[in-house]
This record gives sequence, structure tokens and C-alpha cells, in this order.
Amino acid sequence: MLVLGEVRTCLLHNTAPLPTPLVAQILGTLPGRRVLCAERPIAHAMSPELVTGIDCKLATSSRVRARGIGTVTSRAMITSGLVLQGSASAYLRRATGPSRQAWSHYVDQLGVVEVISRADAAELAEGYLADSTPVSTIDLGSVSERLISDIQGHVQLDHVTSVRARPTWVRWAARVGDHDGPVARVRSEGDVVRAIELIVDESQLGLAARFCEDFALHDWLLTTLAQVIEQTNRLKALGQQTIDILTTAVERLFHVWMPGAQVDPALSPLWDALEQRPGFSRQWNTQVARIRDHIALQTLQAVEQTRRGSADW
Repeated sequence: MLVLGEVRTCLLHNTAPLPTPLVAQILGTLPGRRVLCAERPIAHAMSPELVTGIDCKLATSSRVRARGIGTVTSRAMITSGLVLQGSASAYLRRATGPSRQAWSHYVDQLGVVEVISRADAAELAEGYLADSTPVSTIDLGSVSERLISDIQGHVQLDHVTSVRARPTWVRWAARVGDHDGPVARVRSEGDVVRAIELIVDESQLGLAARFCEDFALHDWLLTTLAQVIEQTNRLKALGQQTIDILTTAVERLFHVWMPGAQVDPALSPLWDALEQRPGFSRQWNTQVARIRDHIALQTLQAVEQTRRGSADW
């Protein structure tokens, strides 16, 4: 069995973080379905799952023809009242025959896409991850993006962002393998696109989406903090003040960094490996130190200017 997914992460279009009751109201996409909210270890809310029917081609690394028919599930998440994610995924399962069934057959298996093809799980996973701009093949990113767009357009938001941040994309595939423990292979595709191949035990397939959502959140935090530092350096070169940008980043982002805190313990070795290489927390701590140094230097400069101004009197 194979699971495919894509997570899109961005800043919620609101000046300040939202309180939990308002987050729950915004994520309440389905009447009668409860939004899951938690306050520890950090404020986090998850919408009910939506279901989208698909019937499309599937990319394969061997170029063997493949067709997928079934349903995709998607959900939206808001962390710390400020970071918005849209996540879509589907289990791929080989169809029992070469013909399409009635839709009632697929509706009975929510989140499952039946595959009509000779391609195996590895070929489908590699094909999906390599298909960065799908046109006629399965496009889970568009499902995630549509959910994000609906939430960003909510009337309760003031549509003003507090930090300049670009959305990031994480495309992932999880399949069963014979490795000793779970394995994550991560590659970057430009500044904001990541591809992850997970190899796990069959019992861990259902945990893969949550790991990838957590990875996507922390990858976005790293990317955004790097953009804050870049913006600060650019404005300083122009002689402009940057203290407001820096303090906003401290207030809004620093406390969100908790890699692995919301991942099932069975997949915690994946985060342990990422902490070794490329060293996510080392990168984060370096960027945090640079921002604090910027703030300290600008504070000292402001104090010195005030002292000199007082001395002139």
C-alpha cells in the first residue's frame, strides 16, 4: 500500500494571532462536525476532513500507464492562531479489475484511490514526487490550496499579515519497506518546495500524514525566519529601521518551534535523524541568535543616540 499527500503552509491573513474559539469557528467547514482543538504543548486546531472525488492519470517513474479513481481527504490546521496549513492525502490501493466501478463503490472507501496499472508502489511514489507541476495527473496540492483559499477569505480575518512570509509546499509519499525502522528521504526543490519519501512499517502508514504536516510547519518556520533576516539586512543597507520587523518575528514565531511534539512516538526516529542531518534545530537556533543580536545592536545604538542627544543639551 502507498499513501500520497501534499501540505501547504502559510501565514494566516490576520494581524494578530486568533484566539482558539475564533479559530474553531473559522475551521468549522462542515456542519455537525467538531473542530479538534488542543492548547498543549501549543495551541493547535484541525478541521473536519473534507472529501474530494478524483479520476485521473497517475505519474510513474517507469512511464507505465496508471489511472487512479477514488476519493482524497483534506483538512486545514491552524497552529498558534497564526500559521495555516492545508493538507490532502490518499491511500493508493491496487484495483481488483481493469474497469471503473460505480461511484458508490469508491464513496464507501473514503480517502482511498484505486489504481488500475501494473506499476508498483515504488514506481508510483517516485513518479508522484518527480511530478512537481501536475497537469493531467493527480494534484493534491490544488486540493490543499483550495482549502487554504477558502479559509483566508473568511470575513473574520482582517487580511493584514504581521510578518512577510512565502507559502511552502511539502509533497510526500509513504510506502511500506523492509528497513529497520522508519526512514525519511528529504530533498529540496527550490526555495519553498520539499519532497519527502517515507519508508515505514505497514502499521505506521496512517501516521505519515501527521509527521509530514509537522515537518512542513517547521520547514516553513525555518524558511520564514531566513526571510526575516534577509529583509532586515536589505533594509539596514538602505538605512531603514528594522526593530519592528524583528520584534514581531520574536513575538509571533519563536515559541512555535517544537519539532516532533505532535508526532506519534513510533515516527520520532524520523525527527531524530533530521536533527542530525541537516540539523533543523541547529539551523533554527543560529537564526534565532542572529535576530537577537540584531535587536541587541539596534537597542544599544538607540541608547547611544539618546545619550549623545542628552549630552548636547
